[in-house]
Amino acid sequence: MAFAPSTWLAFAGYACLPVALLHHRRSVKCWPIVFLTLCAGLLRFSASLDSDLHEWDERYHALVAKHLVEHPLRPTLYDDARLPHEAGSWAHGHVWLNKPPLPLWAIAASIATFGTEPWAVRLPSVLLSMLATVLLYQLVRERVSRNVALWSAMLFAMNGHLVELASGRTSNDHPDTFLVCMVLAALFAASRTALKNSALWASLAGFLGGLAFMSKMWPSLLVPLVAVGFLIAQRTLPWRRKLGLFGVLMVLGSLVSVPWFCYVQWHFPEVAAAASAAHWQHFTVGLEDHARPWYYYFAQLPMIHGEAAPVAVVWFLAFPLRTAWRQHLPWALWMIVPFLVFSCAVTKMPGYTAIAVPAICVVICMTFDQAMTSTATRSSTRIALRVVAALLVVLPLRFSWDRVRPLKPAPPRYDAEELAHGMMENTIVMGSEHPIELMFHSPIAGAYSFTLPDTTIQRLERSGFVVLGAPSVHSPTDQ
Repeated sequence: MAFAPSTWLAFAGYACLPVALLHHRRSVKCWPIVFLTLCAGLLRFSASLDSDLHEWDERYHALVAKHLVEHPLRPTLYDDARLPHEAGSWAHGHVWLNKPPLPLWAIAASIATFGTEPWAVRLPSVLLSMLATVLLYQLVRERVSRNVALWSAMLFAMNGHLVELASGRTSNDHPDTFLVCMVLAALFAASRTALKNSALWASLAGFLGGLAFMSKMWPSLLVPLVAVGFLIAQRTLPWRRKLGLFGVLMVLGSLVSVPWFCYVQWHFPEVAAAASAAHWQHFTVGLEDHARPWYYYFAQLPMIHGEAAPVAVVWFLAFPLRTAWRQHLPWALWMIVPFLVFSCAVTKMPGYTAIAVPAICVVICMTFDQAMTSTATRSSTRIALRVVAALLVVLPLRFSWDRVRPLKPAPPRYDAEELAHGMMENTIVMGSEHPIELMFHSPIAGAYSFTLPDTTIQRLERSGFVVLGAPSVHSPTDQ
């Protein structure tokens, strides 16, 4: 039976898992994390070989990034201001500030290097996820144990939701991937800050926290909160020193993140105000049929992390956190705060709590390690604990397989070559079934899914544009 290249890559990714375990059992120092990093990259790159841009947010991120290649400080969707657009709209706007620029700059660099290929759009997220796997392993090894570090990195590497985000298959895709990875990197540096009493590590934590803010703004404020947890856990540090290190972190983070937002407020004040208002609307309005009950994220926990995950969370809250709260406070804050904050929002989507995935992996693996090393005297108890431990890692593997879909690759929504065939610059296409994708894959000036008003067509033609197509659906407003 002939398999697609993406299928073989996925098989190779899953094959890395037992190899990593084998090297871990043999106490080989570096090879376990090498194979887990390969697993993370192969699974994500396998899913990234989908031949088309995905329908949710990825197509918009890709088009804005393509335009950033030409003007890195001016993010645009419809690039030419003379084209009909809706000011401040994330779907039909000119200047586009719906997401901060860091993920888009990375995608733009990849497009500039490899061309307008969908896999090039996803490559920065794949590479950053591989680095994040290494950092999670190192962080947990220093803070908990080598065993918990291995299993935590394994769950992170194969997590189905993270694979979907990095490959653009679900909403918020690459910005959420950058947020998760940058927050993880910043907290790795924050942990080192506390362990080594180092202002240099505090500076790096602040710098990376600023990059996290440049990835998806306000959720990145989890960094200073969990950093406080790491500082509190370090009893040997005097409080004045802790405050000084935290101050260094906050100052560096502000120096990195504030300039961009001052820049957009100065150059694009109306669009920036509209984007900010839209972000806060998520807390008060159920946008685009995404209103969910308050317990939505807690109900999602078994699906994303396996049906046994709630057992691990309850055990963590009831025993480790209660009996050694200082030691476990960082993991608790990292896991609980995103769930509590986003549960208060009316609009809820699975990606909003992805920032907590690393901490949940750690909590699951603490439970796994405790169950596997239990010295319970009754054999029935030991067997029950082993069964729970097995479910904690096998069930996430099943969810990963369902999301990667190695044997059922998704059929393409469009053919990129056919879509862009014969398209020339200065052309505007009306009635396109895939207008955003058409603008990404071709050099045309603009594309719309509707018909523009006759007066607008005449204005555009007088400006030198060639307007093609005439579907039956008409435009909203010409601006």
